[in-house]
Amino acid sequence: MFFNLRAFLASWIFAGALILFSRQEDYYFYVLLFLFLFNLLLIWPLAGRLRFLAIPFFLSIGSLNLLYLIDGWEKRILFTALATFIYYLSLLGANRLKKYDCDQTAQSMINLATIVTVFFWFTSNYGWYLNFSIDSWVLVITTIASTFLIIFPSLTICFISCYKVHYRQSQKGEGKRDKLAFLLAFRKQLQVQRLALFFSFLIAFVVSEIIWGLSFWPFGYLTTGMTAVIILFVFWSIVRRFIQRKLTKRFVVVNIITMLILIILLIGTSPWQIIE
Repeated sequence: MFFNLRAFLASWIFAGALILFSRQEDYYFYVLLFLFLFNLLLIWPLAGRLRFLAIPFFLSIGSLNLLYLIDGWEKRILFTALATFIYYLSLLGANRLKKYDCDQTAQSMINLATIVTVFFWFTSNYGWYLNFSIDSWVLVITTIASTFLIIFPSLTICFISCYKVHYRQSQKGEGKRDKLAFLLAFRKQLQVQRLALFFSFLIAFVVSEIIWGLSFWPFGYLTTGMTAVIILFVFWSIVRRFIQRKLTKRFVVVNIITMLILIILLIGTSPWQIIE
């Protein structure tokens, strides 16, 4: 099912908040406070689990911050439409996974929302860093924390889903599951979640250091944000393949080469803002 009334209405409220800010920039802090409370008080119960709250929360704040950097009413409306669609997908995917956490379609929705959220967040963070002369250590700390919280849900979902599928297949034909088997499965699931925590922090740390390194180069916030997303996507894809037990040397080599080509093309075609 691709329609959920509560998620649909929540997405329209989110869109209304962005449109209000587009018309009245002086309301930035009011809209920011509203989105914070809206996600905490209404979206969290809708998502059902705390880990599913991270994507709509950071997507809404990142969209507002990025909207601040966009000029022109038409561009802002187009951006609001895109952000609203991704926001709806994140809520719909979370709602479906709440009922069945091995739902592959819902996982795809969460994965798409994760990548777009990361791009919005990286781009807006770096744009504010450039425009408001924020210290680089603040940029690094916020990048580590936000990246970890954004990608942790998707990796956790992938870990738990793959484990449960494997566990259920191993239990076929063994009759009724006893209490010991259940306890062992629960313990294994805790180990799986710890692995998701580790990989999420590792990717967040690597990406934050890359963004810190890019801050010394004369690139705009769109170029830096896209470069960071490309690098994160490659690491994120490799980890997901590892989780699914499908990781091969060919996959790693092809993805790294593709990443280097895309980054070279992106940097080569972007304007360099050299400050004299």
